[in-house]
Amino acid sequence: MATAETLRVKGYREFMRATVRADRESKAYIRQAFKDAGESVRADAARRMTEYDSRSAAGYRVAVRQRGVAVNQSLRKTTGDRPDYGALQMRKALLPALQANGDELNRDLELALARVERHFEARP
Repeated sequence: MATAETLRVKGYREFMRATVRADRESKAYIRQAFKDAGESVRADAARRMTEYDSRSAAGYRVAVRQRGVAVNQSLRKTTGDRPDYGALQMRKALLPALQANGDELNRDLELALARVERHFEARP
C-alpha cells in the first residue's frame, strides 16, 4: 500500500531513462500508459476537492516525468487570499486520494508496464 506521500516503483527511473532511445511514437505510448495509470488518483482527488472548490478540483492533471507519475494542480497556485490553499489541497484531496487508491495505482502501473511490453513485442 502507498505511504503518506509516495508510491515507489522499483526500476521506474531506469526504465524512463532507457526510453530515451525509443522512437517518438513509442515514447508517446509509454507516457499515455503511465498517465492512464494515474487517472484513478486524479479522479478521486478531484472528487474530494469538489467539496471545497470545484474550479480547483477541475484543475488537477496527471503528469508523467522522468522521476515518476504525479497529480498536479494546473491552475495558478496562490491568489493571495489564502496562502495555505496548496497545503489544504494536499491535506484534504491529494494525499488521501493517493492513500485510498495506492493498491489500485500499483495494479494500474503493472498493467501499464504490461501494455508497454506488448507494444514493444508487437513492433517489427
